Amino acid sequence: MYTFLKDKILDERNHEVMMDWETPIMEEHARIVTKNGGDILEIGFGMGICSDFIQQANIKSHTIIEIHDQVFDRLLEWAKDKPNVIPIKGDWFNSIPNKKYNGIMHDTWEDKNYHNFIPIVKNYLKSKGIITYYNPDLEHITKNQFKDTSSKLTVTKINVNPPTKNMNYKYFDRKDYYCIEIVVD
Repeated sequence: MYTFLKDKILDERNHEVMMDWETPIMEEHARIVTKNGGDILEIGFGMGICSDFIQQANIKSHTIIEIHDQVFDRLLEWAKDKPNVIPIKGDWFNSIPNKKYNGIMHDTWEDKNYHNFIPIVKNYLKSKGIITYYNPDLEHITKNQFKDTSSKLTVTKINVNPPTKNMNYKYFDRKDYYCIEIVVD
């Protein structure tokens, strides 16, 4: 059972799942994923921070896949007045609709299929489609995830201030975050 507070979501172990200090990160991910407009796939709803920013862009549709029951209920409530939002309950790994998207954003918690993300979602992108995702470590991205030379990788540094002294689980403890943009040919 998750606990929803004004500034964060806590899991059953009292670990932070998402916190509002991530707002500038989510704003940048939303800006990146919506650059082409059109159809957007967001994997993971969390606090809805990125979703709010995505909705401010000129997009056609906004599909959101969420696996956690309580978070999905919040997604359904959030989406009531947003006719272009398509909520899907399930694991993204086997729930992505058979459709092509202009942009795909991924931010999940303890995702057992995270290592499969880029190879799989590339198949759901339109030409020049964009992938972006929450990442805790630039070195991990450049050395372990991004091996495809047919795509263009751009990394934007964002200064952040995670409240590590007030965190039960320090899932991010640096002052710099590297936001990824992958454009797939």
